[in-house]
Amino acid sequence: MSAALTPARELTAMLKRAAAREVVVLGFYTSHSCPWCVAVRREQLEPRLRSNDPPAVAIIEFDADSDAAFTLPDGRRQTARQWAHTLGFRLTPTLAALDRTAKPIVSPLVGYSSRDFYGAYLEEQIRQAQLYWQNLR
Repeated sequence: MSAALTPARELTAMLKRAAAREVVVLGFYTSHSCPWCVAVRREQLEPRLRSNDPPAVAIIEFDADSDAAFTLPDGRRQTARQWAHTLGFRLTPTLAALDRTAKPIVSPLVGYSSRDFYGAYLEEQIRQAQLYWQNLR
């Protein structure tokens, strides 16, 4: 399996796959100038994407440095910065399990303060997302 993160332009398609219970969706708000973002990607996200551990995960990359707009499930177009501002995300990296409206299901993971515990926090985000999508009617 590829360890590539999914670009924000694929958000709506990935949320549809989540509704079909094919994947759970996480949003990763990142910046090119953020060394912690690189560390989270390499040490946590890419290994999780390469793993065969259920459930399947799609990690949508919301690039704070990009002016490219993407379409939200309600049809509005926003840049990653606009999306993050709307949700109150002020720092990179921020990782959140997303609901069908592209909003966090539970409190997001902000920063990368503990390599030792981040993997467990990541799996909890995934578990909460899986429960959300399984119970969605």
